[in-house]
Amino acid sequence: MAGGPKVPGFQDVPSYRLPAIGALLGTALCLTAVRTSAQQTNEGVGVTQSQQAVQPKLPVPAPPAPSHLLGDWGGVRTYLGDLGIDLLLDYTAETAWNVSGGQRRGADYAHQFGLQADIDWGKLAGIPGFSTHAVFVNRAGRNASADYIGDSVIQAQEIYGAGFDMAAKLVYLYGEQTLWNDRIDLAAGRVSVGADFAASPLYCNFMTLTICGHPRALTSNQGFTDWPTAGWGGRVRVRSTAQTYIMAGAYESKPFPPGGRTGWDWSTHHSTGETLPVEAAWLPVFGHDQLTGHYKLGAAYDNSSFPDYFRDAAGRPLVASGAAARRHHGRTSVWATADQMLVRNGPGLNDGLVLLGAYAHNSPDVSLFEHFAWVGLLDRGFWPARPQDQIGLAVTYYKVSRSLAAREGLQTALGLPFADGNYGVQSSAFVLEANYNIPVYRGVEVQPELEYFIRPGGRRSIPNAAVLGLKMHVLF
Repeated sequence: MAGGPKVPGFQDVPSYRLPAIGALLGTALCLTAVRTSAQQTNEGVGVTQSQQAVQPKLPVPAPPAPSHLLGDWGGVRTYLGDLGIDLLLDYTAETAWNVSGGQRRGADYAHQFGLQADIDWGKLAGIPGFSTHAVFVNRAGRNASADYIGDSVIQAQEIYGAGFDMAAKLVYLYGEQTLWNDRIDLAAGRVSVGADFAASPLYCNFMTLTICGHPRALTSNQGFTDWPTAGWGGRVRVRSTAQTYIMAGAYESKPFPPGGRTGWDWSTHHSTGETLPVEAAWLPVFGHDQLTGHYKLGAAYDNSSFPDYFRDAAGRPLVASGAAARRHHGRTSVWATADQMLVRNGPGLNDGLVLLGAYAHNSPDVSLFEHFAWVGLLDRGFWPARPQDQIGLAVTYYKVSRSLAAREGLQTALGLPFADGNYGVQSSAFVLEANYNIPVYRGVEVQPELEYFIRPGGRRSIPNAAVLGLKMHVLF
């Protein structure tokens, strides 16, 4: 998911503005967000961090600053921008109505208010390449997948959850330092693995929690933290050439939610180990039309101890023996993600037909997902009369852990109740999505949705569900 617009630059702070800096610093440090190092954007997805390192000096026009419903806030945005502070306030709402199949018919609404800012200390205080970032969100609503569809694996509304009824929940708070003309980029603090790894700002053009903002198979694991939760950690990204980089990090692994209900629980008392991700990327640009692509391979190892889904310490089935589960030291995840523009429809960075794909695999004995595959299409600028309209299509396939499926099968055979709110034996499932994003006014976008769940939650016992949805985004 992508961040806000670039902050206007300045060299020297006029003396008459110095008294204002102290008051503004406290506000900005408590608001804060992420520098938009990525040129890709995905309007209409809520306040998010920059998730895509892209080609430097790309010979296509830089994306324009996004339109705001309230314009320049009476000159406040420009004033703060001159000081090196960029603020952003937005609202994202997602409504999902189960019209057929699932457990029962009905609709739910969920929303997120987000407040972010970016402090560029090179502009504000002459510290070159250093910036600090944080984000607060407010979330509320209901989960249509749990209430009506009967799917405990994939949510129809990605914006739901992990807000814990907090008026303002801290998402991120970290510092970033670039060196050697941005060839090295360091970040550390209260940050999530998903802020950088297996990420793309294009993913949250989709409303289901299959891919927004990362492959669901990864973010379902303890240790692979993702929006809106974070823990202690950091990473280094080294750009070896203009079209390649390699990145590695270390993050605390802690049971959900790692930052507590408020995001301000910064203790390490319940940490169980570390998550160690690595990723390599190739960022080509093809042909006269400057068709951009992003290809990434990555892996993460969590050295915590995890319980086996099926067997006890003696190798016997858990549900039959009643003994404690066998413990496994470590869990491994691997992923491959890609996006490639196939046809350019206009001058903007994302004005064209883009093919996207992702695959992820986890250690099957200790993970909910064993295999996860996703493919999508985005087409912006296909209609000259409405160049910012965009169509999105996506298909997701996943297979749950063979160990989990075996445990549930044995529970069924023995007539034992299911744990964890399950409704039946899980195997594999498909999720389909089609949407149409429409800018209706400055800073306002609406996105009608059609979602179809085949074997919701991976269970044949639940009828396939057809869901109508509406996503709305307002950038104030």
